[in-house]
Amino acid sequence: MSFQVPIINFKSDSCEEQMYNAYTTAGFAVFTNVYDEWLSEFQDWKYLTEEFFQLPLDVKKKYVYNGVKGSSTCRAGWGEMGYIQSRDGDSKESYNWIEPARMQEQYWPTEIPKFKSLAQSILQISQRLSYQFFNKFESIFKHKKGYLIDKHMSGYVNMRMFHYPAHERQEEHESGGEHTDYGSITLLFRFDDVGGLQVQDRETDEWIDVPIIKNSTVLNIGDMFQRWSNDTLKSTNHRVVNTVHAKSRYSMPYFIDPGYNVLIKNFTNDPDKHSPITTDEYFKQTLAQHNIEQSWEQQIN
Repeated sequence: MSFQVPIINFKSDSCEEQMYNAYTTAGFAVFTNVYDEWLSEFQDWKYLTEEFFQLPLDVKKKYVYNGVKGSSTCRAGWGEMGYIQSRDGDSKESYNWIEPARMQEQYWPTEIPKFKSLAQSILQISQRLSYQFFNKFESIFKHKKGYLIDKHMSGYVNMRMFHYPAHERQEEHESGGEHTDYGSITLLFRFDDVGGLQVQDRETDEWIDVPIIKNSTVLNIGDMFQRWSNDTLKSTNHRVVNTVHAKSRYSMPYFIDPGYNVLIKNFTNDPDKHSPITTDEYFKQTLAQHNIEQSWEQQIN
C-alpha cells in the first residue's frame, strides 16, 4: 500500500483507532470536525493578519521577531522573510505570539484594532483543541484522563501565522525548508484551501501532498513525542512547496511543548529505547545538534 496521509473525522467512533494507525506510520493526519464552532473567529483572524502583512516594511520592523525568556523555542513578534528558522528554501514571513502572561506588550501591533484580543482568543481556542487531542492519546495508550494534559499545563506554546507570498516563478519551488518539529505535537490550520504542505515517505523518500480539506486541522507528531512514546509514534520530515504561483499562502501552526522540568520517559509498556530526560535537557541537546544558539538560560528579552 502506498504512503498516504489519512483523513479522520474527529467526532467519529473510530477516531482513536485511526489516529493510532496514522501516527505509527505517517506521523501526520488531517482532521475534520475539529473547530467548526469557531470558524468565524478563524476567518476574522486571517483577515487581520493579512492586514498586518500588508503594512509597510518600516512599520512591521517595529515588531521584529525576538526570543521569549525561559523558552528555547518560543518566539514573539514579526519574523522577516526567510528568517524564522534560517532553513534553506525558506521564503516566508511570520507573526508569532504566545500566551498573554509571557507575551510582551511591545510586540502587539497598535495599528490594527482588535489584533491583540483576537490573537489571544485564537490561542485559547487552539489550547482547548490541543487538550482534546491529548485526551485521545491518553485513551489510546490507556493512561488516565489528564495524564498528558497535566504535563503540558505549564509548558510553552507558540503560535505562528505564516505568509508565503505569491511569486512570478512558474516552476514549483520550496518555500519552507524540510524539517521535523522538535516538541510534542503541532496543530496546523490552513486558510483558503491553498496546498503545498508535503510529507516525506520514510521508506522511499518520496514527497507526498497532504490533502486539502476545507476547515480541517492537520496534526503531526514532534521529535520529543516520538521519544516519549518509545518511538511508537512517528515524527516525520515535512516541507512546504509553493505550487500556486499567483496566490499567497497562509497557514498557522500551533506548537505545544511540555513544562521544562517534565521528565520525558517512555509512556508505553514496551522496554525502554531511550533513557529518561527532562524537557530542559532535551531541548538543550536538540538545539545544540541543530546549531541553534538558544538555551533556557540565555534568551533575548
